[in-house]
Amino acid sequence: MKQRIIYTLLIVFAAFTSCKDDAEVILAPVISGIDKTYTIVEGRKLELSPTIENGNNATYLWQLDGEEVAQTPNYVFEESNPGEYTLILKVGNESGTDEAKTSITVGAKDMTIEGAAHTLISLELPDYMKGNGDLAWSVLEAPSELYRFSQMNAKEAPLFIAAEVGTYLMQVSSGDINGEVTIIVSENENELSSYIANVFDYLPAPGQFVNKMPVYEEGDTHEDMVAKVAEKITGENSGFITLGGWGGYVTFGFDHTIVNVAGKQDFRIEGNGFTNSSEPGIVMVSYDANGNGEPDDEWYEIVGSGNFTAENEEWYQSALETGNDVNTYRDFEMTYYRPEVEENAPLKEYIRWTNNKDQEGYKEKNSFHKQSYFPIWVDADEITFNGVRLAQSGVDASGQGSFFTLKSYKYGYADNHSNSDNRSTFDIDWAIDKDGNKVNLPGIDFVKVYTGVDQENGWVGENYTEVARGSDLHLLGTSIDSINE
Repeated sequence: MKQRIIYTLLIVFAAFTSCKDDAEVILAPVISGIDKTYTIVEGRKLELSPTIENGNNATYLWQLDGEEVAQTPNYVFEESNPGEYTLILKVGNESGTDEAKTSITVGAKDMTIEGAAHTLISLELPDYMKGNGDLAWSVLEAPSELYRFSQMNAKEAPLFIAAEVGTYLMQVSSGDINGEVTIIVSENENELSSYIANVFDYLPAPGQFVNKMPVYEEGDTHEDMVAKVAEKITGENSGFITLGGWGGYVTFGFDHTIVNVAGKQDFRIEGNGFTNSSEPGIVMVSYDANGNGEPDDEWYEIVGSGNFTAENEEWYQSALETGNDVNTYRDFEMTYYRPEVEENAPLKEYIRWTNNKDQEGYKEKNSFHKQSYFPIWVDADEITFNGVRLAQSGVDASGQGSFFTLKSYKYGYADNHSNSDNRSTFDIDWAIDKDGNKVNLPGIDFVKVYTGVDQENGWVGENYTEVARGSDLHLLGTSIDSINE
């Protein structure tokens, strides 16, 4: 009996052992073959083929930044937008799950843009960078300092311009995204002039040299007078024109964009200023934003030393003591009225005027210039000007109104210093917009100059700005450090 029981137990044990050996043991999967980090350039593919140990009958799940993207053993990553991405692979079976995580950096594709010297170059960006408010630009390499990068606002493409040919390398960054932009600047196809090339408009206020500089001839129209002004001030060899009294202006342009070089004076406007004979003209500038070659874009004011106050000028106290109006008006408006009768003789009450400061009076006709002071070609019987009126800088040295010295402002005006003086040059970085904010202009194509002071100076007559030659300092090869008095 005892032997039978033992025999039976042996049979059962043998059967159990046999079943256990016949069953397959399933182990949890193990992932290998995926690096912790990858770096690729936008537009490139990244093929991921991991090695899976114990992968039979396993399930696969790929997740990109938390979103399911595939359920296959292999995965091809393809993302057009630069940035940082997190990719996770999960492989599982009934015995368990393994997980592999990798970080993929997609770098921005480098760009190459070509353009010509003294020409605005638009730096169009890929769509993924457009509209980003945190874009940061930097210049990595430049063959010359004569260039400018400018972005007027975040909604518009940045602008680049250079006066020297060569290859300029820039970096643009947005968060963790970095890209390089290579700008190849070649010679301009056109033969450029360093001097004024075009005159677009001319309207002097009444003054003693109006109709004489340039000469009006019977029948001349506005277009004729603009052409005569162009004959005087375009090109290297130029003469003088008068802008008449306060507000009278001329608008001219160049055949290229003058580069706004950081830390340098950029252009010169010549006049007829010298010691104790300064008749400052306010300067406005514009660049051809719409590319039509016309001065119909926004204008910016060049801020000289007295555009907001003259209190820091050396002559201020003496002008105040002699009764000058030393206020600076930034919203000035003045209207001149055609005289009813023209007499070929001096006249105290000659051309009537009014302004928006509740003042009115007459411009005098002196004994030296007896022609009409009102621009004859203008059909209207009154002319109104608007702008900044500077403090009266003509000081009565005699104390009796018989001898005036016309003092100069420190800097920032036409016809304010001698033509050889560096203070007859201008830095485009002095420009402000209509709201008084400094602007980062790439350069300028157009200039407007208008007489900035309204004052009668005894026998000398009214303040009248004179304009002659204008030039691009960079194209001339003249380097002048920015004036910051």
